[in-house]
Amino acid sequence: MDPRLQLAIANDDVAELHSLLVEEPKLLDRLSKDPFPNTPLHVAAAAGKTHLAMEMAILKPSFARKLDPNGYSPMHLALQHKYYRTVRALMTLDPKLIRVRGQGGLTPLHFVAGKEGDNEMEILAEFLSSCGSSIEDLTSRCETAVHVAVKSHSLKAFKVLFGWLKRLHLTKILDWKDENGNNVLHIAAFENQPEIIRLLIGHVNINEKNFEEKTALEIFKANPSFNHNVAKRLQRQICLARPFTPTLSLSQFFSAELTAGERSAYFFGFRDESARDMILLVSTLIATATYQAALSPPGGYWQENSSNPPANATVVATNSSSIAIEKPHEAGNMILSGSSLYVFTVFNGTAFFFSIGTIWAIAIAQFPKTFMVYFSMSILGLAYFISHLIEFPNSNEVAKQILEGFYGSLLTAALFLPVYVWAMHVRVLNRIDATRRHVHVFLGSKDRK
Repeated sequence: MDPRLQLAIANDDVAELHSLLVEEPKLLDRLSKDPFPNTPLHVAAAAGKTHLAMEMAILKPSFARKLDPNGYSPMHLALQHKYYRTVRALMTLDPKLIRVRGQGGLTPLHFVAGKEGDNEMEILAEFLSSCGSSIEDLTSRCETAVHVAVKSHSLKAFKVLFGWLKRLHLTKILDWKDENGNNVLHIAAFENQPEIIRLLIGHVNINEKNFEEKTALEIFKANPSFNHNVAKRLQRQICLARPFTPTLSLSQFFSAELTAGERSAYFFGFRDESARDMILLVSTLIATATYQAALSPPGGYWQENSSNPPANATVVATNSSSIAIEKPHEAGNMILSGSSLYVFTVFNGTAFFFSIGTIWAIAIAQFPKTFMVYFSMSILGLAYFISHLIEFPNSNEVAKQILEGFYGSLLTAALFLPVYVWAMHVRVLNRIDATRRHVHVFLGSKDRK
């Protein structure tokens, strides 16, 4: 390396770097010809020269991803030498640098996951916030960052990772297995870490076996100094979790027919966002219109009570004094009567319940995130049902009871059928014994960093 460039790096002198580039425009290209070069960015990052490192990364972004002969990227070197200002600067420039695999497949996330210092814990939290999908990166031994934290006895790092996974509902990652078939619970049992085991209970499949056909409890008990209280808790959890033990391989799942939840998702356009949005919009308009029609039916409502005996089959008759004689009614009942009332009620109610049933079906595909939508629509359906019970005329009790039964059946079906479909779908998914899945599947995002 040119001594003047070395001096510019030592002084963190960006102006001198550009002076050299004016004299020799291909300077940086010449320094990066080797397959594993020790680029000026590597040197600057290892020395904590943040300004020059950032300028170099801007001028030659490829430097930030290159590995030196020892298999380290500039961010790896900055972490090793504890230059966290440089690490943060590089991360701000490109968050995906957190996913660069170095020696042994270790990423910067794996590196800090094996540490215990407060500074490293802050960097770990910032890594997860800036590039969440880095949690799915594996080392050459198929280890996640959580595996590394437990193997390194880094309780602080484990708690940071564990808390982040719980907040993003990504605890399924704890079931991912390394090259020996060990998930995080198995590793904690091997390393005799009772506190981590206590935290993991309820979030990891207790009955899972590694490639030696051993469960975490068997591994834990093999340790002469195992904690008996933790072992008892594991035993109780095994008894509770036994009915939910995965029994379906991933290939068997793919070979099976689509679940009811998958079929409904395709039917309602869940995979096609434009179709889903259109169905949701139309269903919402129908639900609004039909609910409003129930509140303001044709003819409106009686404004007062009347107990006059009917003069004939018509609603209103006229006596000799030209005074209107009305059929018996109560204030708040619908004025509409006869066959017109029943036809209106049946069609309006059917349209309403089918529309909210469609909204439920779309919402159920993203349960439990859309629970409040499902709950709100359930309250709306119940309010519609109760309003008809109150407003429907009492003149024909048989017809009223038939319509009540009809509405009740529609409401029950619309309320419980989507939940049943979703529960059956989840039940099948919980039977799958898969070692790992991608984060974007859990996060539901197509464009995660």
